[in-house]
Amino acid sequence: MKQKKLDSIFLVKQRWRKKMFKQNRLHPVSIIYVILKRLREFIFPFIGIIVLGGKPTDWSLYTILGASLLLLIILISGFLSWYFFTFYVVGNELRMEYGVFIKKKRYIPFERIQSIDFTEGIFHRPFSLVKVKIETAGGAEAEGELTAISKKVAQELKRYIIQKKNEQIETDEMIEEVEPAQQVIYRITSKKLVILASTSGGVGVIISAIFAFISQFDDLIPYKEIYKHVQQVITSGVALVSIVVFVLFVLLWILSWFITILKYANFTLSKTKDDLIITRGLIEKKQITIPLKRIQAIKITEAMLRQPFQLVGVSVISAGGSFDDIEASDVVAVPLLKKKELPLLLKEMVPEYEWNEELHSPPKRSIWRYIIKNSWIALPVIIALIYFFHQWGALSLLLLLVLPLWGYWNYRSAGYRISGKQLTLSFRQFNKTTFLMRRNRIQALYYTEGWWQRKGELASVQGVVLSGAGGATGVVTDLTKEDVEKVYEWYSLS
Repeated sequence: MKQKKLDSIFLVKQRWRKKMFKQNRLHPVSIIYVILKRLREFIFPFIGIIVLGGKPTDWSLYTILGASLLLLIILISGFLSWYFFTFYVVGNELRMEYGVFIKKKRYIPFERIQSIDFTEGIFHRPFSLVKVKIETAGGAEAEGELTAISKKVAQELKRYIIQKKNEQIETDEMIEEVEPAQQVIYRITSKKLVILASTSGGVGVIISAIFAFISQFDDLIPYKEIYKHVQQVITSGVALVSIVVFVLFVLLWILSWFITILKYANFTLSKTKDDLIITRGLIEKKQITIPLKRIQAIKITEAMLRQPFQLVGVSVISAGGSFDDIEASDVVAVPLLKKKELPLLLKEMVPEYEWNEELHSPPKRSIWRYIIKNSWIALPVIIALIYFFHQWGALSLLLLLVLPLWGYWNYRSAGYRISGKQLTLSFRQFNKTTFLMRRNRIQALYYTEGWWQRKGELASVQGVVLSGAGGATGVVTDLTKEDVEKVYEWYSLS
Protein backbone atom coordinates (compact mmCIF):
# COMPACT_ATOMS: atom_id res chain seq x y z
CA MET A 1 0.00 0.00 0.00
CA LYS A 2 2.80 2.37 0.95
CA GLN A 3 4.68 1.50 -2.25
CA LYS A 4 1.57 2.26 -4.35
CA LYS A 5 1.27 5.64 -2.66
CA LEU A 6 4.94 6.41 -3.35
CA ASP A 7 4.52 5.32 -6.98
CA SER A 8 1.48 7.59 -7.31
CA ILE A 9 3.37 10.56 -5.87
CA PHE A 10 6.31 9.83 -8.15
CA LEU A 11 4.06 9.73 -11.26
CA VAL A 12 2.40 13.04 -10.31
CA LYS A 13 5.78 14.68 -9.83
CA GLN A 14 7.03 13.30 -13.10
CA ARG A 15 3.97 14.70 -14.89
CA TRP A 16 4.52 18.19 -13.49
CA ARG A 17 8.24 17.91 -14.14
CA LYS A 18 7.69 17.06 -17.82
CA LYS A 19 5.48 20.11 -18.10
CA MET A 20 8.34 22.33 -16.92
CA PHE A 21 10.51 21.30 -19.88
CA LYS A 22 7.91 22.51 -22.38
CA GLN A 23 7.29 26.14 -23.22
CA ASN A 24 4.55 27.28 -20.86
CA ARG A 25 2.49 30.41 -20.74
CA LEU A 26 1.45 31.98 -17.49
CA HIS A 27 -2.11 31.49 -16.30
CA PRO A 28 -4.54 34.01 -17.93
CA VAL A 29 -5.02 35.56 -14.48
CA SER A 30 -1.64 37.23 -15.05
CA ILE A 31 -3.37 39.45 -17.63
CA ILE A 32 -5.23 41.09 -14.73
CA TYR A 33 -1.95 41.77 -12.91
CA VAL A 34 -0.35 43.26 -16.02
CA ILE A 35 -3.39 45.49 -16.60
CA LEU A 36 -3.38 46.65 -12.96
CA LYS A 37 0.34 47.42 -13.23
CA ARG A 38 -0.24 49.41 -16.44
CA LEU A 39 -3.15 51.28 -14.82
CA ARG A 40 -0.87 52.22 -11.93
CA GLU A 41 1.68 53.57 -14.41
CA PHE A 42 -0.93 55.52 -16.40
CA ILE A 43 -3.11 56.63 -13.49
CA PHE A 44 -1.75 60.18 -13.44
CA PRO A 45 -2.14 60.82 -17.22
CA PHE A 46 -5.61 59.24 -16.99
CA ILE A 47 -6.65 61.48 -14.08
CA GLY A 48 -5.07 64.44 -15.89
CA ILE A 49 -7.30 63.84 -18.91
CA ILE A 50 -10.40 63.71 -16.68
CA VAL A 51 -9.45 66.75 -14.56
CA LEU A 52 -8.50 68.92 -17.53
CA GLY A 53 -11.75 67.87 -19.17
CA GLY A 54 -13.69 69.63 -16.40
CA LYS A 55 -17.01 68.36 -15.05
CA PRO A 56 -18.56 65.24 -16.65
CA THR A 57 -21.18 67.47 -18.30
CA ASP A 58 -18.39 69.53 -19.90
CA TRP A 59 -16.44 66.60 -21.30
CA SER A 60 -15.87 66.89 -25.02
CA LEU A 61 -15.80 64.02 -27.47
CA TYR A 62 -11.97 64.25 -27.52
CA THR A 63 -11.75 63.84 -23.74
CA ILE A 64 -13.92 60.71 -23.82
CA LEU A 65 -12.05 59.31 -26.83
CA GLY A 66 -8.66 60.03 -25.22
CA ALA A 67 -9.59 58.26 -21.98
CA SER A 68 -11.17 55.34 -23.86
CA LEU A 69 -8.16 54.96 -26.17
CA LEU A 70 -5.76 54.94 -23.19
CA LEU A 71 -7.87 52.26 -21.48
CA LEU A 72 -8.02 50.17 -24.67
CA ILE A 73 -4.22 50.36 -25.12
CA ILE A 74 -3.75 49.14 -21.54
CA LEU A 75 -6.13 46.20 -22.05
CA ILE A 76 -4.49 45.15 -25.34
CA SER A 77 -0.95 45.48 -23.94
CA GLY A 78 -1.95 43.31 -20.97
CA PHE A 79 -3.18 40.54 -23.26
CA LEU A 80 -0.16 40.73 -25.59
CA SER A 81 2.30 40.71 -22.68
CA TRP A 82 0.69 37.50 -21.41
CA TYR A 83 0.51 35.88 -24.86
CA PHE A 84 4.18 36.42 -25.72
CA PHE A 85 5.57 35.43 -22.30
CA THR A 86 6.77 31.82 -21.97
CA PHE A 87 8.99 30.00 -19.50
CA TYR A 88 10.63 26.57 -19.48
CA VAL A 89 13.54 24.59 -18.07
CA VAL A 90 16.55 23.52 -20.14
CA GLY A 91 19.20 21.48 -18.32
CA ASN A 92 20.24 23.55 -15.31
CA GLU A 93 18.64 26.78 -16.48
CA LEU A 94 15.29 28.48 -16.14
CA ARG A 95 14.53 30.36 -19.34
CA MET A 96 12.03 33.12 -20.02
CA GLU A 97 11.05 34.60 -23.36
CA TYR A 98 8.97 37.74 -23.55
CA GLY A 99 8.38 40.94 -25.52
CA VAL A 100 5.72 42.00 -28.02
CA PHE A 101 7.73 43.89 -30.64
CA ILE A 102 11.26 43.11 -29.44
CA LYS A 103 11.77 39.49 -28.39
CA LYS A 104 13.83 39.16 -25.22
CA LYS A 105 15.31 36.07 -23.60
CA ARG A 106 16.47 35.65 -20.04
CA TYR A 107 18.45 32.62 -18.87
CA ILE A 108 18.85 32.04 -15.14
CA PRO A 109 21.38 29.32 -14.16
CA PHE A 110 20.22 27.31 -11.14
CA GLU A 111 23.52 27.78 -9.31
CA ARG A 112 22.96 31.57 -9.24
CA ILE A 113 19.48 31.31 -7.72
CA GLN A 114 19.52 32.27 -4.05
CA SER A 115 15.85 32.34 -3.14
CA ILE A 116 12.44 31.53 -4.59
CA ASP A 117 9.51 33.32 -2.96
CA PHE A 118 5.81 32.66 -3.42
CA THR A 119 2.96 35.17 -3.16
CA GLU A 120 -0.67 34.07 -3.19
CA GLY A 121 -2.86 37.08 -3.98
CA ILE A 122 -6.61 37.52 -4.02
CA PHE A 123 -6.83 36.61 -7.74
CA HIS A 124 -4.52 33.60 -7.30
CA ARG A 125 -6.45 31.70 -4.65
CA PRO A 126 -9.58 30.61 -6.58
CA PHE A 127 -7.34 28.92 -9.18
CA SER A 128 -4.61 27.54 -6.82
CA LEU A 129 -2.00 29.85 -8.33
CA VAL A 130 1.00 31.71 -6.96
CA LYS A 131 3.37 34.46 -8.04
CA VAL A 132 6.99 33.28 -8.10
CA LYS A 133 9.83 35.71 -7.46
CA ILE A 134 13.38 34.55 -8.15
CA GLU A 135 16.44 36.29 -6.70
CA THR A 136 20.01 35.54 -7.73
CA ALA A 137 23.43 36.04 -6.16
CA GLY A 138 24.61 39.60 -6.48
CA GLY A 139 21.34 40.77 -7.98
CA ALA A 140 20.14 44.24 -6.97
CA GLU A 141 16.63 43.28 -8.02
CA ALA A 142 14.57 40.18 -8.73
CA GLU A 143 16.07 38.28 -11.67
CA GLY A 144 12.76 36.79 -12.74
CA GLU A 145 9.08 36.87 -11.89
CA LEU A 146 6.28 34.53 -12.89
CA THR A 147 3.12 36.45 -12.04
CA ALA A 148 0.68 33.51 -12.08
CA ILE A 149 1.49 29.81 -12.35
CA SER A 150 0.02 26.67 -10.80
CA LYS A 151 1.00 26.17 -7.16
CA LYS A 152 1.97 22.56 -7.94
CA VAL A 153 4.21 23.62 -10.83
CA ALA A 154 5.81 26.30 -8.65
CA GLN A 155 6.52 23.85 -5.83
CA GLU A 156 7.89 21.24 -8.23
CA LEU A 157 10.05 23.88 -9.93
CA LYS A 158 11.49 24.89 -6.57
CA ARG A 159 12.12 21.25 -5.62
CA TYR A 160 13.80 20.57 -8.96
CA ILE A 161 16.08 23.61 -8.64
CA ILE A 162 17.08 22.62 -5.10
CA GLN A 163 17.74 19.07 -6.26
CA LYS A 164 19.91 20.19 -9.17
CA LYS A 165 21.82 22.64 -7.00
CA ASN A 166 22.57 19.84 -4.56
CA GLU A 167 23.36 17.43 -7.42
CA GLN A 168 20.86 14.83 -6.22
CA ILE A 169 19.95 11.74 -8.24
CA GLU A 170 16.50 12.05 -9.75
CA THR A 171 14.68 9.29 -7.92
CA ASP A 172 11.61 9.52 -5.76
CA GLU A 173 13.59 8.67 -2.63
CA MET A 174 16.10 11.39 -3.36
CA ILE A 175 13.37 13.88 -4.15
CA GLU A 176 11.89 13.22 -0.74
CA GLU A 177 15.31 13.87 0.84
CA VAL A 178 15.53 17.23 -0.86
CA GLU A 179 12.40 18.37 0.99
CA PRO A 180 13.89 20.32 3.92
CA ALA A 181 12.60 19.67 7.42
CA GLN A 182 11.17 22.90 8.83
CA GLN A 183 11.48 23.93 12.45
CA VAL A 184 8.87 26.50 13.48
CA ILE A 185 10.62 29.19 15.52
CA TYR A 186 7.87 31.77 15.87
CA ARG A 187 4.14 31.94 15.25
CA ILE A 188 2.13 35.07 15.98
CA THR A 189 -0.84 34.72 18.33
CA SER A 190 -4.14 36.59 18.06
CA LYS A 191 -3.26 38.66 21.12
CA LYS A 192 0.12 39.69 19.71
CA LEU A 193 -1.46 40.48 16.34
CA VAL A 194 -3.95 42.88 17.97
CA ILE A 195 -1.17 44.55 20.00
CA LEU A 196 0.98 44.82 16.87
CA ALA A 197 -1.83 46.48 14.89
CA SER A 198 -2.75 48.82 17.75
CA THR A 199 0.83 50.10 18.14
CA SER A 200 1.99 49.94 14.53
CA GLY A 201 2.31 53.68 13.94
CA GLY A 202 1.04 53.11 10.42
CA VAL A 203 -0.92 56.39 10.51
CA GLY A 204 2.26 58.26 9.58
CA VAL A 205 2.85 55.96 6.62
CA ILE A 206 -0.72 56.50 5.35
CA ILE A 207 -0.42 60.29 5.71
CA SER A 208 2.91 60.23 3.84
CA ALA A 209 1.34 58.17 1.06
CA ILE A 210 -1.57 60.64 0.79
CA PHE A 211 0.81 63.61 0.53
CA ALA A 212 2.95 61.75 -2.02
CA PHE A 213 -0.16 61.11 -4.12
CA ILE A 214 -1.37 64.72 -3.85
CA SER A 215 2.08 66.04 -4.81
CA GLN A 216 1.62 64.52 -8.26
CA PHE A 217 -1.06 67.15 -8.96
CA ASP A 218 0.74 70.31 -7.81
CA ASP A 219 -0.20 72.19 -10.97
CA LEU A 220 -3.89 71.31 -10.66
CA ILE A 221 -4.43 72.08 -6.95
CA PRO A 222 -5.40 75.70 -6.05
CA TYR A 223 -3.25 75.97 -2.92
CA LYS A 224 -4.04 79.69 -2.38
CA GLU A 225 -7.78 79.04 -2.23
CA ILE A 226 -7.29 76.05 0.07
CA TYR A 227 -5.05 78.12 2.37
CA LYS A 228 -7.70 80.87 2.61
CA HIS A 229 -10.42 78.36 3.53
CA VAL A 230 -8.18 76.66 6.11
CA GLN A 231 -7.34 80.01 7.68
CA GLN A 232 -11.04 80.91 7.89
CA VAL A 233 -11.88 77.57 9.52
CA ILE A 234 -9.08 77.93 12.07
CA THR A 235 -10.06 81.46 13.03
CA SER A 236 -13.73 80.46 13.30
CA GLY A 237 -13.11 78.03 16.12
CA VAL A 238 -10.23 75.93 17.40
CA ALA A 239 -12.68 73.44 18.94
CA LEU A 240 -14.08 72.56 15.52
CA VAL A 241 -10.60 72.12 14.08
CA SER A 242 -9.57 69.93 17.02
CA ILE A 243 -12.62 67.69 16.56
CA VAL A 244 -12.02 67.34 12.80
CA VAL A 245 -8.33 66.52 13.31
CA PHE A 246 -9.16 64.01 16.04
CA VAL A 247 -11.81 62.26 13.92
CA LEU A 248 -9.46 62.07 10.91
CA PHE A 249 -6.70 60.67 13.11
CA VAL A 250 -9.02 57.99 14.52
CA LEU A 251 -10.20 57.01 11.02
CA LEU A 252 -6.60 56.75 9.78
CA TRP A 253 -5.67 54.71 12.86
CA ILE A 254 -8.54 52.28 12.17
CA LEU A 255 -7.41 51.97 8.53
CA SER A 256 -3.83 51.37 9.66
CA TRP A 257 -5.08 48.75 12.16
CA PHE A 258 -6.86 46.74 9.45
CA ILE A 259 -3.90 47.00 7.04
CA THR A 260 -1.54 45.61 9.70
CA ILE A 261 -3.96 42.77 10.55
CA LEU A 262 -4.24 41.78 6.88
CA LYS A 263 -0.47 41.95 6.38
CA TYR A 264 0.73 40.02 9.45
CA ALA A 265 -2.10 37.53 10.03
CA ASN A 266 -0.92 33.88 10.14
CA PHE A 267 2.69 35.05 10.50
CA THR A 268 5.09 32.13 10.89
CA LEU A 269 8.89 31.97 10.97
CA SER A 270 10.43 28.58 10.18
CA LYS A 271 14.00 27.41 9.72
CA THR A 272 15.56 24.72 7.58
CA LYS A 273 19.20 23.74 7.33
CA ASP A 274 19.97 26.53 4.84
CA ASP A 275 17.07 29.00 4.96
CA LEU A 276 14.69 31.06 7.01
CA ILE A 277 11.14 30.79 5.68
CA ILE A 278 8.54 33.45 6.47
CA THR A 279 4.85 33.07 5.65
CA ARG A 280 2.27 35.77 6.33
CA GLY A 281 -0.88 37.45 5.10
CA LEU A 282 -4.64 37.01 5.25
CA ILE A 283 -5.86 38.15 1.82
CA GLU A 284 -2.49 38.09 0.07
CA LYS A 285 -0.40 35.18 1.36
CA LYS A 286 3.37 35.54 1.03
CA GLN A 287 6.17 33.04 1.48
CA ILE A 288 9.63 34.59 1.71
CA THR A 289 12.78 32.48 1.71
CA ILE A 290 15.99 34.00 3.11
CA PRO A 291 19.18 31.95 2.66
CA LEU A 292 21.13 32.00 5.93
CA LYS A 293 24.36 32.70 4.07
CA ARG A 294 22.89 35.96 2.69
CA ILE A 295 22.07 37.42 6.11
CA GLN A 296 24.20 40.53 6.63
CA ALA A 297 22.89 41.83 9.96
CA ILE A 298 20.05 41.62 12.47
CA LYS A 299 18.01 44.73 13.26
CA ILE A 300 16.10 45.08 16.53
CA THR A 301 13.41 47.77 16.51
CA GLU A 302 11.78 49.20 19.64
CA ALA A 303 8.82 51.32 18.52
CA MET A 304 8.03 54.32 20.69
CA LEU A 305 4.62 52.95 21.75
CA ARG A 306 5.99 49.46 22.43
CA GLN A 307 9.18 50.33 24.28
CA PRO A 308 7.47 50.98 27.66
CA PHE A 309 6.03 47.45 27.45
CA GLN A 310 9.42 45.87 26.60
CA LEU A 311 8.22 44.75 23.15
CA VAL A 312 10.49 44.60 20.12
CA GLY A 313 10.49 43.61 16.46
CA VAL A 314 13.26 41.67 14.71
CA SER A 315 14.26 42.19 11.08
CA VAL A 316 16.79 40.39 8.91
CA ILE A 317 19.05 42.49 6.67
CA SER A 318 19.95 40.39 3.64
CA ALA A 319 21.90 40.85 0.42
CA GLY A 320 18.94 41.21 -1.91
CA GLY A 321 16.11 43.47 -2.96
CA SER A 322 16.19 46.73 -4.92
CA PHE A 323 15.25 50.40 -4.72
CA ASP A 324 11.73 49.42 -5.81
CA ASP A 325 11.49 46.53 -3.35
CA ILE A 326 13.20 47.56 -0.13
CA GLU A 327 11.19 44.96 1.82
CA ALA A 328 13.13 42.17 0.10
CA SER A 329 16.38 43.27 1.78
CA ASP A 330 14.96 44.35 5.15
CA VAL A 331 12.55 41.55 6.06
CA VAL A 332 10.52 41.46 9.26
CA ALA A 333 11.37 38.08 10.77
CA VAL A 334 9.50 38.54 14.05
CA PRO A 335 6.96 41.41 14.18
CA LEU A 336 6.38 41.39 17.96
CA LEU A 337 8.32 39.78 20.79
CA LYS A 338 9.03 40.35 24.46
CA LYS A 339 12.55 41.70 24.83
CA LYS A 340 13.46 39.06 27.43
CA GLU A 341 12.77 36.37 24.80
CA LEU A 342 15.32 37.81 22.34
CA PRO A 343 18.36 35.75 23.43
CA LEU A 344 16.49 32.46 22.97
CA LEU A 345 15.03 33.55 19.63
CA LEU A 346 18.44 34.55 18.23
CA LYS A 347 19.94 31.29 19.46
CA GLU A 348 17.35 29.33 17.47
CA MET A 349 17.24 31.62 14.45
CA VAL A 350 20.85 32.82 13.98
CA PRO A 351 23.04 31.36 16.76
CA GLU A 352 26.12 33.33 15.67
CA TYR A 353 24.42 36.56 16.83
CA GLU A 354 23.91 37.45 20.49
CA TRP A 355 21.85 40.02 22.40
CA ASN A 356 23.22 42.05 25.28
CA GLU A 357 21.75 45.35 26.49
CA GLU A 358 24.91 46.45 28.32
CA LEU A 359 26.27 49.10 25.94
CA HIS A 360 28.99 51.75 26.09
CA SER A 361 27.04 55.02 26.04
CA PRO A 362 28.19 58.45 24.79
CA PRO A 363 29.84 60.57 27.53
CA LYS A 364 27.79 63.03 29.58
CA ARG A 365 29.36 65.97 27.74
CA SER A 366 27.47 64.78 24.63
CA ILE A 367 24.05 65.40 26.20
CA TRP A 368 23.86 69.04 25.12
CA ARG A 369 24.86 68.12 21.58
CA TYR A 370 21.97 65.64 21.36
CA ILE A 371 19.55 68.21 22.80
CA ILE A 372 20.63 71.03 20.46
CA LYS A 373 20.65 68.78 17.37
CA ASN A 374 17.05 67.77 18.03
CA SER A 375 15.79 71.21 19.10
CA TRP A 376 17.16 73.85 16.71
CA ILE A 377 14.65 72.97 13.98
CA ALA A 378 11.87 74.17 16.31
CA LEU A 379 12.88 77.84 16.04
CA PRO A 380 11.96 78.49 12.36
CA VAL A 381 8.80 76.36 12.80
CA ILE A 382 7.70 78.37 15.85
CA ILE A 383 8.39 81.70 14.11
CA ALA A 384 6.40 80.64 11.03
CA LEU A 385 3.43 79.36 13.08
CA ILE A 386 3.26 82.51 15.24
CA TYR A 387 3.49 84.71 12.13
CA PHE A 388 0.65 82.95 10.30
CA PHE A 389 -1.63 81.90 13.18
CA HIS A 390 -0.81 84.50 15.86
CA GLN A 391 -2.08 83.43 19.32
CA TRP A 392 -2.83 79.86 18.22
CA GLY A 393 0.65 79.65 16.72
CA ALA A 394 2.06 80.51 20.15
CA LEU A 395 1.08 77.00 21.26
CA SER A 396 4.06 75.80 19.21
CA LEU A 397 6.30 77.15 22.01
CA LEU A 398 5.59 73.81 23.69
CA LEU A 399 8.07 72.36 21.19
CA LEU A 400 10.84 74.06 23.20
CA LEU A 401 9.91 71.73 26.05
CA VAL A 402 9.21 68.55 24.07
CA LEU A 403 12.18 68.52 21.66
CA PRO A 404 14.93 68.86 24.33
CA LEU A 405 13.36 65.88 26.12
CA TRP A 406 13.36 64.04 22.80
CA GLY A 407 17.06 64.86 22.36
CA TYR A 408 17.83 63.52 25.82
CA TRP A 409 15.90 60.33 25.01
CA ASN A 410 18.01 59.92 21.87
CA TYR A 411 21.13 60.28 24.01
CA ARG A 412 19.89 57.58 26.39
CA SER A 413 19.23 55.25 23.44
CA ALA A 414 22.70 55.56 21.87
CA GLY A 415 25.57 53.17 22.47
CA TYR A 416 27.84 50.45 21.13
CA ARG A 417 29.25 47.10 22.18
CA ILE A 418 32.00 44.82 20.91
CA SER A 419 31.64 41.16 21.80
CA GLY A 420 33.96 38.78 19.97
CA LYS A 421 33.30 39.17 16.25
CA GLN A 422 30.07 41.12 16.69
CA LEU A 423 29.53 44.87 16.73
CA THR A 424 26.32 46.24 18.24
CA LEU A 425 25.24 49.79 17.34
CA SER A 426 22.20 51.35 19.01
CA PHE A 427 20.60 54.70 18.12
CA ARG A 428 17.24 56.43 17.83
CA GLN A 429 15.61 58.35 15.01
CA PHE A 430 11.91 57.92 15.70
CA ASN A 431 12.11 54.34 16.96
CA LYS A 432 15.07 52.90 18.81
CA THR A 433 17.10 50.73 16.45
CA THR A 434 19.87 48.28 17.32
CA PHE A 435 22.06 46.70 14.64
CA LEU A 436 23.88 43.42 15.32
CA MET A 437 26.73 43.18 12.79
CA ARG A 438 29.30 40.45 12.28
CA ARG A 439 32.77 41.76 11.45
CA ASN A 440 33.09 39.76 8.23
CA ARG A 441 29.75 41.19 7.01
CA ILE A 442 30.58 44.87 7.52
CA GLN A 443 31.25 46.43 4.10
CA ALA A 444 32.60 49.72 5.45
CA LEU A 445 33.23 51.36 8.80
CA TYR A 446 33.43 55.15 8.96
CA TYR A 447 35.14 57.23 11.62
CA THR A 448 33.93 60.84 11.44
CA GLU A 449 35.00 63.82 13.51
CA GLY A 450 33.46 67.25 12.91
CA TRP A 451 34.89 70.61 13.91
CA TRP A 452 32.47 70.98 16.83
CA GLN A 453 33.10 67.38 17.92
CA ARG A 454 36.86 67.94 17.89
CA LYS A 455 36.54 70.52 20.66
CA GLY A 456 34.88 68.00 22.94
CA GLU A 457 37.14 65.06 21.99
CA LEU A 458 34.15 63.36 20.37
CA ALA A 459 33.60 61.36 17.18
CA SER A 460 30.97 59.24 15.41
CA VAL A 461 31.05 55.69 14.09
CA GLN A 462 29.03 54.36 11.17
CA GLY A 463 28.82 50.73 10.05
CA VAL A 464 27.46 49.72 6.64
CA VAL A 465 26.37 46.24 5.55
CA LEU A 466 25.27 45.06 2.12
CA SER A 467 21.53 45.41 1.59
CA GLY A 468 19.62 45.63 -1.66
CA ALA A 469 20.85 48.14 -4.21
CA GLY A 470 22.52 50.23 -1.50
CA GLY A 471 23.36 49.38 2.08
CA ALA A 472 21.93 49.33 5.60
CA THR A 473 23.57 51.74 8.01
CA GLY A 474 23.93 51.88 11.77
CA VAL A 475 25.41 55.06 13.25
CA VAL A 476 26.19 56.26 16.77
CA THR A 477 27.15 59.92 17.13
CA ASP A 478 29.20 61.80 19.72
CA LEU A 479 31.03 58.92 21.33
CA THR A 480 34.44 59.55 22.87
CA LYS A 481 37.30 59.48 20.36
CA GLU A 482 38.82 56.66 22.40
CA ASP A 483 35.70 54.51 21.95
CA VAL A 484 35.48 55.13 18.20
CA GLU A 485 39.19 54.34 17.77
CA LYS A 486 38.63 51.11 19.70
CA VAL A 487 35.85 50.12 17.26
CA TYR A 488 38.04 51.04 14.29
CA GLU A 489 40.94 48.95 15.60
CA TRP A 490 38.59 46.00 16.16
CA TYR A 491 37.39 46.23 12.55
CA SER A 492 40.96 46.53 11.22
CA LEU A 493 41.75 43.08 12.65
CA SER A 494 39.56 41.45 9.99
